[in-house]
Amino acid sequence: MAILKVSIFQKNLAEGLNLSLHKRLSAVKSDFLVFPEYFAVDGSTKDHRALADRTKFALDWLGKLSESYKGVVIGGTVIREIEGKFYNAMPVFFEGQLIDWYHKRFLTENEAPLLTPGKDPGVFILGGHRFGVLICADVLKPEYVKELADMDVKLIFTVMNSPYKEETVEEKHERDEKLYCGPAREMGLSIIKCCSAGTIFGRRLQGRSLAVTPSGISWRVAPEEEDREILKTVVLNA
Repeated sequence: MAILKVSIFQKNLAEGLNLSLHKRLSAVKSDFLVFPEYFAVDGSTKDHRALADRTKFALDWLGKLSESYKGVVIGGTVIREIEGKFYNAMPVFFEGQLIDWYHKRFLTENEAPLLTPGKDPGVFILGGHRFGVLICADVLKPEYVKELADMDVKLIFTVMNSPYKEETVEEKHERDEKLYCGPAREMGLSIIKCCSAGTIFGRRLQGRSLAVTPSGISWRVAPEEEDREILKTVVLNA
């Protein structure tokens, strides 16, 4: 069983992408660096169409980071255009190269009028590790998690943009049990959840990043830290 270091970047979207952040992340020593969904949003990004205009800049920024960071970069998501259709798309980088994409399959209500759902599961083998990926609402489809497990995936990265809810800590933990802990325990999975913090398109977010193994929660953001930018490296047996 391999020992993996995974760096979860719960990014405050208001901070944008800049040189100081680039230098900070380049110095991280881990096997995987994970960004949240729509990581390139900043305070001036008003909607999905405006976010699409930032895609080239975001990909260039990730590519340069991947040249200096020595692990696999799970690149959050950008808006990708293919033959006039737009997708909520996750780029995966390694050693400065864009390796491949995964397209979100289960779109939210605000995405569905503008975006096209993906069709294929996201499975990668990089750096000697086999892993799967899901984007936000994809985790609400238990069959997607089972599909990855059936493909001999033991490590899953989920990148999120979670809207703020008025709820108790117990309710949050119950949701974690249903969506993450239960599947991890039943299928022998390690699941990483990377959330954004701050706001997107004027809507408040809650950063509830966590790391789950078959034996339970390895790490979880504390309730008082859900609005903060956090860079956390966790160690997994995977």
